[in-house]
Amino acid sequence: MTVETVTSAILEKMNGISKCQRRFILHIVRLLLQIRGRVNFTNLARYGGYVEQYYRKWFSKPFDFGEFNRQLVSRFAGSERIIGFDPSFMPKSGKHTPGVGYFWSGCAKSVKWGMEMCGISVIDLTRQTSYHYEAVQTNYDSAKQTLREYYAAIITQRADALKGISKVMVFDAFFSTKDFVDSICCAGFTMISRLQHNAYLRYRYIGDQKGGKGRPKEYGDKIDPKNISTEHFEEVSRTDREVIYEGVAHVRALNRWVKLIILQTIEDGKVTKALLYFCTDVGDLKAGIAPEITGRQVAQYYPARFLMEFGFRDGKQFLGLSHCQSRKSQAFYFHFNIVMTTMNIAKIVHWLPLQIAGRTPFSMADVKTQYSNEILLDRIISIYGKDPNVEKNNPQIRELYLMGRIAA
Repeated sequence: MTVETVTSAILEKMNGISKCQRRFILHIVRLLLQIRGRVNFTNLARYGGYVEQYYRKWFSKPFDFGEFNRQLVSRFAGSERIIGFDPSFMPKSGKHTPGVGYFWSGCAKSVKWGMEMCGISVIDLTRQTSYHYEAVQTNYDSAKQTLREYYAAIITQRADALKGISKVMVFDAFFSTKDFVDSICCAGFTMISRLQHNAYLRYRYIGDQKGGKGRPKEYGDKIDPKNISTEHFEEVSRTDREVIYEGVAHVRALNRWVKLIILQTIEDGKVTKALLYFCTDVGDLKAGIAPEITGRQVAQYYPARFLMEFGFRDGKQFLGLSHCQSRKSQAFYFHFNIVMTTMNIAKIVHWLPLQIAGRTPFSMADVKTQYSNEILLDRIISIYGKDPNVEKNNPQIRELYLMGRIAA
């Protein structure tokens, strides 16, 4: 299995792909793995053999990366999967590029000038890895909508396709606001996220109701996350340093009942910290129908969100995710998505076939080293007029291809 065979198999399932575009996608996927240095149009022309304008033209052509990666995930990902969403900061100088502005940079822990990519990923819980689905540049009018409304619109526009993969989505604490949660739930998703430590939470009232007129009492006492009532919450697991509780609570800021998971950190016998995770799936409280997602799953799903961050890291370090040499929005869309999609393909070809017992974490550095060696050796072989098929099958040549890999 090669990157070309995997890419060709997915392209054959898609409609509206011309022969020229198909040839370019096959070319650019391999070239991104081979190229050294910055991934811009000038360097692509140096390594790829076509003029710079050729790459500029095809980067400005539309391509349905969402459908491509949906087909990829359906074929290669495990059965247990969720969807993650997270923006990622991209440095960009100048003031005339569409969408540039001040955005939060997680690495710098501050607001910086540049641009932002909204990444949607499919998290494969079976294999503990993530696959890129689609990336969109953040470009919104602050006079018409808030940033969270813009993020919610990106997801709801793709809701039907995403729900075919999974109906569970995970977000970080920035997204735990009423308007955003309502939008995601109205689109048919179950949302998992984290609350702020000072969120106002209330138990569900389970005592006797008073007779007479008036609405039945719904809310009990305020919840202290460091001192949980075992009458309302169930202990999920306990270790010397950590206790996890599960229960139903009302979040006043969200104005809704949620499944609440409280993770307490214990030091010297005292609770020093409490993290609050929530899930919007509470079943039917009045009918007594249990939710589909358990507390253990919520505690497992939220940390799995960080798997998509490794994809952003590898894309920036090894595949030039932040190197786009253009001012066109369509070129940014193509660049972000072709980089992250290439990583999907590399992971499927070079990591997924390995035996689970001996499978180490996926290394984009190793893949990049191997392909960089290949393009140099293939060029040397062709210059000296050797038969490339015979030379490549030579064990010593294969050894040179893998030279410099961390896990060779």
